[in-house]
Amino acid sequence: MLYPVQWVFTSIRRKAIAGLLIILLSAVFLIGLSIVSQARNFILAEVQRRASSVARFVGTDLASALDSPDSRYKVPEIVGRICSDPSVLYASVFHGNGKVISSNSSRPDQMIKRSLPLGELYDLESEEVRYHVSDDVLEVYLSVVPPHGTEKFYFLLGFDITDVSSIVAKITRLIAFNAFIVYIFGLLALIAAVNRLTEPLTDLASGIKDLGLGKLPQPVPVRGYDEVGTLSANFNKMIEDLGRYRREVEKYQKHLEDMVGERTVALNEANVELTRMNESLKTANEKLLELDKLKSNFLGIATHELKTPLAVVGGYLDSLQDGFAGELNDAQTGIVGETLSSCHRMEALISDMLDLNKIEAGRMPMETMELPVIHVVQKVAGQMIPLLQKKKLTLDILEKGMELPARFDEDRIIQVLVNLISNAIKFTPMGGRITVSAKRGTGKSLSFTQISVADTGIGISQEDLPRIFEEFAQVGEPGKEEGTGLGLAICRRIARAHRGEIWAESVLGQGTIFHFTLPLA
Repeated sequence: MLYPVQWVFTSIRRKAIAGLLIILLSAVFLIGLSIVSQARNFILAEVQRRASSVARFVGTDLASALDSPDSRYKVPEIVGRICSDPSVLYASVFHGNGKVISSNSSRPDQMIKRSLPLGELYDLESEEVRYHVSDDVLEVYLSVVPPHGTEKFYFLLGFDITDVSSIVAKITRLIAFNAFIVYIFGLLALIAAVNRLTEPLTDLASGIKDLGLGKLPQPVPVRGYDEVGTLSANFNKMIEDLGRYRREVEKYQKHLEDMVGERTVALNEANVELTRMNESLKTANEKLLELDKLKSNFLGIATHELKTPLAVVGGYLDSLQDGFAGELNDAQTGIVGETLSSCHRMEALISDMLDLNKIEAGRMPMETMELPVIHVVQKVAGQMIPLLQKKKLTLDILEKGMELPARFDEDRIIQVLVNLISNAIKFTPMGGRITVSAKRGTGKSLSFTQISVADTGIGISQEDLPRIFEEFAQVGEPGKEEGTGLGLAICRRIARAHRGEIWAESVLGQGTIFHFTLPLA
């Protein structure tokens, strides 16, 4: 339910009409009030002018009569004569000391008002006139001074101005009637003007509502060339553009539907082919898994079975070197030495393959414990002394940062350090330096210690650096590779098994630094 004020404010038309009506009503009222006030003041001024003339005329007679005590008997006659005028209600002459000399009234029911204050009355100059209006009575006060006398007298006249009120009332009614006529015509003109102004806005509002509902409205009439007309013209152009865009969109939508239909058919065919390929891939994957299992089993069995004959061959070769079968000449000694060296390399390759196979199969147990890093570093350093002395290399161990206990499998981390330090010895020229250090770091979810092995060797090129942790990957000049190519791959598997990581930094010709991390205890 809408209240009247809410009903007015729900429409621009009603708000405009209400506002303009208030303005029009206020204007008519103020203009009428001003006219009535001006008319009353004009009529009252005319009455005062007439009353002033009468008072001055009578005042001249009174001045002659009051000039001497002998002639004052004429004063009541003059007062009575003036009271015979129907418009005069009363008249009075009194002395400056307040004593009434003569008083008369044409209507006994009317009493002399004497509303002018005495102080103001006594300030009257000779023949000065003052007025006082009370209800429907106009009182005129006149100071009378006899020509030869020194006394001062005052003359009071009371005029009936009932006709003034009557005339003002008639004027008021006439103005009210005319104002009503003007108001009615103004109201009609306002309604017509507001309708003329708001009709285009109503059409625009209806069109916008249709647009909001998803309909395409009809063009609105353009009335005139003002701002509303310009708005209507732009609205019509927008509707025209929307219609054109809608037709283009529908055409494009139809084209898209046709394309989607074609693509759907092609997609269904591709899905059938993909399903067939998935089945083939699934079968191939099962075969690959089976082959991988067979490969792992084969590697495990082969490497295990190869170790025994290699051990026998190695034992016989050691015996030959020691002279068990007699003294060997230089050529025989060289052949036996080379053969024994190849057996050692074969044993290292078999051990690495066994370790890699165990890690891949998850059969290499990890017995972690809390130990300071310095513990395993010193163990490995002791093992490396012969190799270091052979190439006159210096091994520096920076113990700061290694005193913190980390959690790791001692044997596996020794294997990692042996691998890294052995590689550093292998690729560092005579008289070089190898440095082992550690520092604490913090990752996303845990704290760790970072162990670094740095050398002053030949370095690794930036092209080869990403491949060094791959299985059987060997870098450097072709034909000069050493080792099995599995050591760093095993190191990476061991580091990741400890929830750590391993990486390398290198500058060709300046050296290499290997880093790996272990979780702190």
